[in-house]
Amino acid sequence: MSRYVEPSGVTGRVVIRDVTVVDPLDGRRTPGQDVVVDGGRITSVTATGGPVAEPHVVEGRGRFVVPGFMDMHMHALNTPKDVDGTYALMLANGVVGFRQMSGNKALLKSRRQGTLPQPTGSPVLKATAGDLLTPLNASTADGAVRAVREQHRDGADFVKAGMTTRVTFLAALQEANRLGIRLGGHLPADLDPREAARGGVWSIEHLGPGVTVFAAVSSKEDEVRASNATRKLPPIPRIKIPGADRLATRLIKGMVTNPATATSELEAHAYNLADGSYDQRKAEELAAVFVAHGTWQCPTLIRVHTQQFGDSPEHTQDPRRRYMAPDELRTWDKSSRKFSRLPEGTREALHDHWAAQLRMTRTFADAGVPMVAGTDACGAAGIIPGFALHDEFDHLAEAGLDPLAILRMTTTEPARFLGEEGEFGRVAAGMPADLVLLDEDPLDDHTALRKIAGVMRDGSWWTRSDLDAILARVAAHPGAH
Repeated sequence: MSRYVEPSGVTGRVVIRDVTVVDPLDGRRTPGQDVVVDGGRITSVTATGGPVAEPHVVEGRGRFVVPGFMDMHMHALNTPKDVDGTYALMLANGVVGFRQMSGNKALLKSRRQGTLPQPTGSPVLKATAGDLLTPLNASTADGAVRAVREQHRDGADFVKAGMTTRVTFLAALQEANRLGIRLGGHLPADLDPREAARGGVWSIEHLGPGVTVFAAVSSKEDEVRASNATRKLPPIPRIKIPGADRLATRLIKGMVTNPATATSELEAHAYNLADGSYDQRKAEELAAVFVAHGTWQCPTLIRVHTQQFGDSPEHTQDPRRRYMAPDELRTWDKSSRKFSRLPEGTREALHDHWAAQLRMTRTFADAGVPMVAGTDACGAAGIIPGFALHDEFDHLAEAGLDPLAILRMTTTEPARFLGEEGEFGRVAAGMPADLVLLDEDPLDDHTALRKIAGVMRDGSWWTRSDLDAILARVAAHPGAH
């Protein structure tokens, strides 16, 4: 059950009648189709014929149906006992699945046992990591190897590097490759992204983060790298004690809320130096390396924007904050005040870096670097779950990506990314009945993706009025994280 989502009265055998089916794989629009769903699966997609004698018919004429959206960078299960509000906002925004970017032994055990919370309308958990690689579990190369082995044994789908060095990252990557488990996440400041790609890293999050990737496309690369000092980490205990993982989480929470609040003047100088010496030829060469080695990118532009404009009214006065839990907002507001106290030159360097991030995203897209859409929702300041994925679409469009590319990044590309190509992400017989009905054509303009007439999750249908009622209930008792 859910505090916010009422069970759907439209389930079982459902027909979305006379709708235009949009296929993200090739960009085809096929009008006049009946999409028949039963048992949580699409059973057929055929041309509309005569009257339909089915118990539930959804009128699709003049509308467009697309696969449900996937958020490939979230932390929804950081608060597994209080995930209801987050899941409700995801459903209301057409988000039907996600990749959990921070796990632990308890989360992996709960998944194995089938005891993860599943309130009504929950999205599907597509993949999860175990514990982040940090100085707590990966302060040495040997420690990083042990951490990878433990996560592989515990059933993690991938390993996420959080706070590592070149030595510990590469040791973890080599062991992950040996075991056949994927490794992705944050590149350390002292690691060349080309080396990571050639070593087989699965994904790079947040375009780095920081200046690491941008150093590689600078005409003054060595000078930028010399300025890109590894950030000092919080004093995380390096011995195993009961509750150490929870202690580490508390110690780094402030940094996770908005890492930009800890930007030093040296780091700001590195941003300015990298951005002022950007070399398009080198950017295209880097993109070619990523293409050659199948190195995925999850830019999370909404995340980097909320970080680098941490005290902007666009985020601090966002009316959608009304859906967020009060304790979450207090943490965000504390972070924004800290950001506002950064030296003016540091804040300007962070603001100016936004243009470079958009340019890099466009360069990667043009080169065919594989990319998925993600938000970093749940724990990151200014990011509203569900809504944030549409913010990400806006920023991808700002970078110059076309509507079809954006649609693919949240549908077919996640399936390819997770090694499940052909198993979800399209409107076709045999696919999961996770669908979004749109009032406007998403191939004409990406903003059509937020013009949602209804959402189907696992074969259950919620109308626009149902979704509005969900949002009203969350606003009345804010509980998203």
